[in-house]
Amino acid sequence: MQPEKKRQRQKQLVRLQAMDKKQKEQEELVLYEQFFASEEWKQATTIGITLSGAVEVNTQPIIERAKTENKIILVPKTLPKWQMAFRKLDSETQLIKSKFGILEPDNGSDVPKSQIDLIVVPGLGFADEGNFRLGFGGGYYDRFLSDYLGETVSLVLSVQHFNKAVWPVERHDIKIKKLFNSEA
Repeated sequence: MQPEKKRQRQKQLVRLQAMDKKQKEQEELVLYEQFFASEEWKQATTIGITLSGAVEVNTQPIIERAKTENKIILVPKTLPKWQMAFRKLDSETQLIKSKFGILEPDNGSDVPKSQIDLIVVPGLGFADEGNFRLGFGGGYYDRFLSDYLGETVSLVLSVQHFNKAVWPVERHDIKIKKLFNSEA
């Protein structure tokens, strides 16, 4: 792992942790409004999304809205050898904390990539130029998205937004197709 990327991840975590709670909530409302009005949301019937951690955009309102619109919600499950799969989130889903402290499904079957219409991709930082993201450092999403053909979006808080990547962009870094920016 590049030391500069690691340093930038730590810097971004500090920025996110320091973000004013009210400001974060207001920005999330702006992001939800943009996302729910988008063609990506409207067209998708099967959506992959994380169960967010404290510093991330709260995904629970998105999950709840998806349920009311009868969309199928999938959440990631980490697998050996830095791999990841998505599994259905429903009333039968049993959640456990992963080694990263993130809730993930303990049961259910992996859903083939070809059946996922849209993935909401998390991250620590996002650059308008090139739509690159600074992930959390495991490479799970970059590996998963390397041959994924569906839509990808990210919801970007003001402290996550950069005009240009201030971290090294590597060959394996996957571009996000659309960024929703809370400052827009």
